[in-house]
Amino acid sequence: HRDLHSFPTRRSSDLGKTLLPIQKMTEDQKRFISDASHELRTPLTGLKALLEVSLRDPKLNLLEAKKVFKESINQTNQLQKLSDSLLELNHLQNNGSSLVFKSVSIKNLMFESIKKIKAKADQKKISIKTKTISGKINVDNQKIEELFLILLDNAIKYSPKSSQIKFIAQRNNKKIIFKVIDQGIGIPPKDLPYIFNRFYRVDNSRTKNKVSGYGLGLSIAQKIAQQHQTTINVKSILNHGSTFSVSFQN
Repeated sequence: HRDLHSFPTRRSSDLGKTLLPIQKMTEDQKRFISDASHELRTPLTGLKALLEVSLRDPKLNLLEAKKVFKESINQTNQLQKLSDSLLELNHLQNNGSSLVFKSVSIKNLMFESIKKIKAKADQKKISIKTKTISGKINVDNQKIEELFLILLDNAIKYSPKSSQIKFIAQRNNKKIIFKVIDQGIGIPPKDLPYIFNRFYRVDNSRTKNKVSGYGLGLSIAQKIAQQHQTTINVKSILNHGSTFSVSFQN
């Protein structure tokens, strides 16, 4: 018979290396579920408290009830946005190959993004100045438009009223670079390494108006960029503004 010791055996260290990606994926999934549960709990608790207090109030009149309903709808809308973002982020992490690449006009891509965000900019009397170039890039049109919308929305949130945002495209060798430049409050150096982490929110105590959001937008945008074999870069000067840039092969 053959000696049992003659069979090749895999070292435990080799097996550990093989299992590392699976272990990391499992841990990421657990962390994602834990983070999502925590983020959902807060608005759900607030909504539940609002309805319970109103229900117990014997003096609640029709006008006050309508206010409660209106606030409940607002909070429900926020919850829907959060759940949609969570589903999208999970989809991006697990199904990146589902992107549909095609040749897209640079000008159309930029102008369509601006068209969808203009109303929000108008509410703060913020003007969006564009500088574009002719030509096309090979991307997933819907996803890159979403990436631009996230960057523009972020710029609007952290910019003062009646300020200006620049949205530009330029060529650099064989690359097309898109930039969103704002005149907002900027990002503290200590926060810069973490702004693309999901659920990470920069302290906005320095702003006069509370900035809403769940800290998922930039994380989604970065995932979209990574699936296009690129990344989003950011430069920021505190109290002077930020520049977000992303480049694509021409």
